[in-house]
Formats: sequence, C-alpha cells, structure tokens
Amino acid sequence: MGRASNKENKNTYQLIREELGLSREKASELLETIMPERIEKIESGKSLPRPDEVITMAEKYKRPSLCNYYCSNQCPIGQL
Repeated sequence: MGRASNKENKNTYQLIREELGLSREKASELLETIMPERIEKIESGKSLPRPDEVITMAEKYKRPSLCNYYCSNQCPIGQL
C-alpha cells in the first residue's frame, strides 16, 4: 500500500492535477503520452519529469507556470 498523501508531501505536479479534479488515470488520458504509473513516480518524487513531460503537462493542464517551476527548481541548467 502507498503512503498517505497530505498537503505537506505533495509536489507542484500533484497539487495542480488535484486542483483540476483529475485522478492519475484521467490525467493520463488527458496527457495522452504519460502513463498513470509515470505520473505517480513524478508526483511521489521517485523520478524527475523529463522536459517533454513538463511541456505536455503545462499545455494540457493549461498551466504554463509548470515550465517555469521545472526550469527554476529541477532542470540542471536552471541550477547553474
């Protein structure tokens, strides 16, 4: 069984998905190229999203700020 999710351990990707009222399965259908299992890994911090995944989420979730978040906080180039 997975860990319980609370506001303190949710990352930006999960918070936005939940704001939109989407389950991981429904988000996967919307995103088309990202499977629910991959969404879980990104949201749980087990894996960082790839730039193409961030772009897809930003476009489909209508949240261009996700690109800024990724570039500022997770992209190796942005860390320089």
